[in-house]
Parts: sequence; C-alpha cells; structure tokens
Amino acid sequence: MVESSKWANFVLSTDTLSGYGLDLIFDLAKSAGFDGIDLATWKSYDAWNEGYVKKLSQKYEIPVTSIQVSSNVNPKELNQALDLCAETGARIININAPSYFSLKTYNFISDNLNNYKKHNKDIRFAIINPSQATYLLPIPKFRFTNLVEIIKKFNADLALDIVNIDEDALEQQLLRKLDKFIPHLSTVYFSDKTRIGQGHVLPGDGTLKLPSILKKLKKGNYKGPISLKVEISKKDLADSDKVLIILKKAVKYFQENFVDITV
Repeated sequence: MVESSKWANFVLSTDTLSGYGLDLIFDLAKSAGFDGIDLATWKSYDAWNEGYVKKLSQKYEIPVTSIQVSSNVNPKELNQALDLCAETGARIININAPSYFSLKTYNFISDNLNNYKKHNKDIRFAIINPSQATYLLPIPKFRFTNLVEIIKKFNADLALDIVNIDEDALEQQLLRKLDKFIPHLSTVYFSDKTRIGQGHVLPGDGTLKLPSILKKLKKGNYKGPISLKVEISKKDLADSDKVLIILKKAVKYFQENFVDITV
C-alpha cells in the first residue's frame, strides 16, 4: 500500500471498473496498493448494501473514503449515501453535476444542499464539476460548470475532476491559484487527457501537466483523497490480471510524482 498517510491518500473510484462486482473491486484495489475506495453507488446494486460494503472494507482492510452519487440524485439516493457514510465511516459525499436540462435535479441540489449540510455537519458535500468546466466564465443555467460558483454560489465543496476542466483554464488560471481552492476540495479526480481530447485515460498516457498538479497539491498541503477515475476498455476489463497491471501502473505514477517528491 502507498505510504502516504501524511499527505493525500490515493483511492480507486469504483466506476473505473464498471461491471465488476464490489468484492473483486476491493480485492484489486488492495492488491494494486490503493489507500481507499471512492464508492460510485449508481454503478452497482451491491454498493447500496451498507452491511456488505462494511464487510468488504473490513475483509480487505481498505477504507471507503467517499461516496459518489449519480447525476440524477434525489432525496432517496442522497439519504442512502448518508446511511453508507454512517456504516462505513466515509465523511465525503460527491455529487455528479446534473446534465444540462435536468432541471429537477438541479433544483433539488440548489434548494436542499444547505439543509443537508446543516443536519450532517460531519459530512462534506461536494459537487463534481462536469465536462468543459471553467474558472471564471459565466455559469449557464442549470449547470455547475463554474468552479468558483460551485463554492461561493452553491456553498458546496468542490470535487475536482481534472480532465473536465477546459485545458486553458486549467493551465493558465487554476494551477496558478490552486492553493486558494485546496481548503474547498473534498476530492481530486485524477486522470489524463489525450491530445485529441479523450479524457479519463491513465495518468501519463496523455498530455496534461499532471506532475505539476500533484506538486501543487502537495505543496499546498492537500490531504484529501486523490481518486483514480479512468475509462478502461471492455477488452482489458475482460482480463482482471491486465486490469491489475493497469492499476499498479497508476499507483506507481502517484508514488513517483506525489509521495516521493519533495516540495
């Protein structure tokens, strides 16, 4: 396991292994050396069984650090996420931003988030920025694309998905002011983006300045989870041994570019 308790933990988002059972996901995460699990609940019926998730966490001695809910979140799903937090000890709920015209979901989040925070003071509620998020540009209605407004307008923490940010905004604006965002970051979703714009590829297989981002996070004393969230081809997913090699490669990248560096 990565020895990084002094700093951020490197965790595995379960939607990286879409279609896998939770037992196998926990097993692979442990074998690859991850520090924890970021549980994407809508990807697996097993994820809603609080007792089962807790047993897996104990069996593999790997904690659930955060609960990730869908872009169509409703009161039932958010309450189930709170039940999972109570059972597993997770203290972060990351909400995938609703799609552009999901007015009902948008209104539920914007109208009720403060009330959920008020009644669950030990839980960090965060919104995951959707694709083409920006730093300062005006926010379209029913969207959460503006990183600053997620924090200021909606009074939420930010679960920062690096590849969903406009690349110019990432490199020219966000990186320069990342230290100001760190207190508001619940989770950093970590992956790479190719030259042609394909996102959520394995770190090091794209063109983003990921070592610079990791260095900035460490220098800023970020201690939250850094969650690997990549898309693995169906062909590779069919071979769990190959998947383990892929996951170990990601852990090694994190070790070399975060844990082992000095700032």
